[in-house]
Amino acid sequence: MIFLKKGQQTKERIINVARTLFATKGFDMTRTNEIASACNVSEATIYKYFDSKKDLLLATITPNEKEESEDGTSHLSTDDLVENHVTTMIKKILENKEQFSILFRETQFDQDISKQYVDQIFKPNARHIEIQKRIDSGEIQYISDIILFNVGIISFTLALSTHYEIHQQKKEPYFTSERIKSIAQLLVYGIHGKQNHT
Repeated sequence: MIFLKKGQQTKERIINVARTLFATKGFDMTRTNEIASACNVSEATIYKYFDSKKDLLLATITPNEKEESEDGTSHLSTDDLVENHVTTMIKKILENKEQFSILFRETQFDQDISKQYVDQIFKPNARHIEIQKRIDSGEIQYISDIILFNVGIISFTLALSTHYEIHQQKKEPYFTSERIKSIAQLLVYGIHGKQNHT
């Protein structure tokens, strides 16, 4: 277990509170005195740790990364490779929903946010490299652009998650493992079911 010093704890609390407010209200509609009040600190304390509100925003948007296996993906069929990629992306988005909500909303207003958004949706890993390789070779024809495909996964997942939270208001989680797999198959194969893309 990692124990943070008091100053670091305060900084992390500011980041976490700001992230939630930016995700729910938007960057422009969130005031720094509102963040300070929610953290039980002075507004000056925020500027002790962050040079500007924009600096604080940038600190809130990096998703927490879990270590991914670097096992080769070349042995996977194309269907399994893409389905695995979609499933992994959905889980990452759900685990970092506030970060992705901010990235998705604010990218149109700010070049720095836009750059981080692209960096997050196309951070090279074994899956990305293998998918791109198969796109380039013509083996995958139903995905023309991996970045556009990832943007689609993000927007779909955020929209579905938000819809469920607003309209269903049920205690049980919507995104069970089985449902994530089902959504991944829908995104990969479409409403007509699995096709022979291997």
